[in-house]
Amino acid sequence: MSTATPAQHGMWLTESLGLAATAYHMPLPVWLDGPLDQARLADAVAAAVARHPVLSCAFAEDDGELRLVPAARTPSLQVGVAPVDLATFVRERTLAPFDLAEGPLIRFDLVPAEPDRHLLLIVAHHLVFDGESKEILLADLATAYSTAAPAVACPAGHESLSGGVEGSGWGEEVSAQAGEHWSAYRTPGEPSLPGLCGSTAPGATAGVVVPFTLDAAVRGTAAELAATTFEVVLAGLLTLLDRYGDPAPVVGVDLGTRPADGHDRVGLFVNELPVSLPATDPSGPSGPATARGRVAQVRRLLRETYPLRAVPLSRAVSGLAPRAALTPVSISYRRRARPAPVFAGLGVTVEWTAFHHAARNALHVQVLDDPAAPDLPVLLHVDPARLDPADAARIGVHLRALLDGFARRPDAPLRDLDILDLSEHELLAAWNATARPVPGPQTLHELVDARIAARPDAVAVVAADSAMTYAQLDAEAAAVAAHLRERGIGPGELVAVCLPRTSRLLPALLGVLRTGAAYLPLDPEHPAARRDALIADARPAALLVADGDGATVLAEATPPTVVGDPPVPQPHEPGLCYVIYTSGSTGRPKGVAVEHRSVVNLLHALPEVVPTGPGNVWLAVAPAAFDMSVPELWLPLVTGGTVVLATAEQARDGELLLKLLRLTGVTHAHLTPSTWRRLVDAGFAERGVVAVCGAEALPAPLAAELRARTKCLVNLYGPTETTVWSTAADLTGDGPVTIGRPLANTTAYVLDAGLRPLPYGVVGELCLGGTGVARGYLGRPELTAERFVDTEWGRLYRTGDRVRRLPDGSLEFHGRADDQLKVRGHRIEPGEVEAFLRAAESVVDAAVTVSADGDALVAYLVGAPDPARLRERLAAGLPGYLVPSVFTLVEQLPRNANGKLDRAALAGLAGAPLVPEVSAQPYTGLALQVYEIWREVLGHGEIGPDDDLFDLGGHSLTVTKIAARLRRRLGVDLPLHVFFDTPTINGIVAAADR
Repeated sequence: MSTATPAQHGMWLTESLGLAATAYHMPLPVWLDGPLDQARLADAVAAAVARHPVLSCAFAEDDGELRLVPAARTPSLQVGVAPVDLATFVRERTLAPFDLAEGPLIRFDLVPAEPDRHLLLIVAHHLVFDGESKEILLADLATAYSTAAPAVACPAGHESLSGGVEGSGWGEEVSAQAGEHWSAYRTPGEPSLPGLCGSTAPGATAGVVVPFTLDAAVRGTAAELAATTFEVVLAGLLTLLDRYGDPAPVVGVDLGTRPADGHDRVGLFVNELPVSLPATDPSGPSGPATARGRVAQVRRLLRETYPLRAVPLSRAVSGLAPRAALTPVSISYRRRARPAPVFAGLGVTVEWTAFHHAARNALHVQVLDDPAAPDLPVLLHVDPARLDPADAARIGVHLRALLDGFARRPDAPLRDLDILDLSEHELLAAWNATARPVPGPQTLHELVDARIAARPDAVAVVAADSAMTYAQLDAEAAAVAAHLRERGIGPGELVAVCLPRTSRLLPALLGVLRTGAAYLPLDPEHPAARRDALIADARPAALLVADGDGATVLAEATPPTVVGDPPVPQPHEPGLCYVIYTSGSTGRPKGVAVEHRSVVNLLHALPEVVPTGPGNVWLAVAPAAFDMSVPELWLPLVTGGTVVLATAEQARDGELLLKLLRLTGVTHAHLTPSTWRRLVDAGFAERGVVAVCGAEALPAPLAAELRARTKCLVNLYGPTETTVWSTAADLTGDGPVTIGRPLANTTAYVLDAGLRPLPYGVVGELCLGGTGVARGYLGRPELTAERFVDTEWGRLYRTGDRVRRLPDGSLEFHGRADDQLKVRGHRIEPGEVEAFLRAAESVVDAAVTVSADGDALVAYLVGAPDPARLRERLAAGLPGYLVPSVFTLVEQLPRNANGKLDRAALAGLAGAPLVPEVSAQPYTGLALQVYEIWREVLGHGEIGPDDDLFDLGGHSLTVTKIAARLRRRLGVDLPLHVFFDTPTINGIVAAADR
């Protein structure tokens, strides 16, 4: 018996665990044309098997050690009758299992194909065979057949029955070097490939092959770059993965381990090891790499690996679980160097790369380099359930294009080498062919005024305090405009508007616009300190507020917190429509300046995807300071419809909102997924309502519910910086949930880090262009220059959102490229909240993330702050959506190797909840039932009867959940304001008793 080599042991273990499928089956079809002597061929098979004893072995485990033992029988030529279908025969024999314990691990089948034509099908198991073994075995068979020579055993040398080298095949010094070399190795994540879905399983799956060819000129490129053909192809593959967006591409490479005296021996002489490419910084000081530099880099990486090629990675890196493939992307390259086998009197055709019908990983690239061939045939092994063969074929096109660039422009920057073919460039242009004329008025107020003239007596606005016709809207807006003009307000100025959601809101906004000024909406529910900070930053010329009777009046725009001379109002170029503030990563909110032309385009474009017109009734839920308010306030007014303004209380409560929707005959509801969820939970099922969704990722289950309960469902996407909405998807029928395609006069590009276009199906950053692109950030030229970039396609806004384009041109959302969060439709920069937390007393460090359900912020704190004082400080300085609901104390925050915060590790971070200290409370009766509901919703039971709900982590959504459960379980229907007025268990019980 002989001890198995480490490579054989690893392969045997993978096979024994059921992870290999048929990935280790190596078929070798040989077509023999002419008068075949079957007896002579049988003798040749016997001679070849005798020459290579490893072909007559099996594997047995002996006291924990894997050994090679004689097989139950010696392999021999099996002659059969002509199969009905040769392709089916080859497939069935290739898939036929091997018994590793019984053996043998090779089979020889001979069947007639047609007169004077036979198929010799050899199928060997990889445990005793490799790519070079194919040529060795066929050479021996040809020699034995042609000369009828007796079997001659291979020279002994270091050979064992295993067909490899006894023992480890390396010394302690090499083992130590391997351990050091791979010390920083980490299992690579999923690659970014066109159209790839799902995740790589540890086991092989059923696969297909997609063939393509590389031009033989790649050999000339290798000569030009002083490298081998393999090094050039590998450099191309790694570069392609880099261009697809992998931050540090890794490819598993089959490296030969044959000793110098082993090139005439059949066996397993190969080891798969990873070659990883450091991420390229296209804006680095040295500039991007060239093809010449990349090939030299890969050549160096390979040469650093070659001395360690015999050491399996699992022996150098602890904790690696067995898998069918080492990495999600791999490559095998074999250069045929032997003469073609000659069987005396026969013509011979060999299929050197016959397929084993398994996919070991996401993508395996098999290259055969035959110097006699005019090109390099390549097979891509893929699982069609994860990667469509058409998408795999495009990978071949991209690799060929990239290597063509290597050949033509070896010293050009890699980022300048195109990977798209002409057809993909044409598709990109077609998907962005959205140009439309925008006739009529070119300002928002002129559009509204045209409708006022057309339908003066129609109802324009319905609010809790009153309804208003278009004529009344006109009159009140005129009064506001006149009052502002008396104060000298005109074009190029900014007016802050801080009004509740009453009938006075729209006349105030319209009045501002009629002066030629732009409006800055402020939320009266936000803390005064927050509003003052925005006023100080924007420096508006005037501030509109409501007096005690609800009338709109001018107030002093300078916040009382400003020290020294009051700020001078900021002048603006004419054409500005509004400024809306969003969260800022540095702790400072940023004001997005949007022009009239952008808003007018939006209001012309939306009816193409959301049909609306005179008589339609739109539900308006978003605060004016949230940009979702723009279409729901103005689109009905410019199309002759009616706006129904929900109060803040109604907007937070699903049941109240549903009552309003039914009472007012709403035909169109424009809501975030979070609000839709509350409506559906409240019983929404209005088949006549057009559902419009946006501002958050729409979960597929919610989309399915809305499809079944509404007239139609439209999913919208867009950042504040491109005027609310930029893309739309009609999700009324079946199909995936996407964010659709660009609106009229909007362009959408999926780009890599170097702002180069990516193939469809590859995840990249969504960059938006067209009429909707905002001016930029108010008073922040450096930030504007960073996010609004000039490109060959015009001025684009870099959204930071990751998407991929589907074959039909629609966009599929894949999360953020940065740390930005979305909570209940609000865009949140965690840095803003973290900066506020770190400034609090006794807080050493802080980090925030989103709760598992996506409804709230969760804060992790290092330090010992007082929970009540911390929440009080946050509530006084931040709007509710920026205040974390849950606080967890931890000893330290997770950091990566560079010392930066590891945000991905926050979700699983354990710590102690930061809640007020309370003693056990003997609740009874209604108080006990209320306590149980609070405990469910808040997620903990440390609640005293007089503890403040908001000090315990409550927020507006928490309130609506508690209120809904009180109604459903206890029949207690309390107005939402009660929870804000008396946010304690005792207060709620008292209100319920009343």
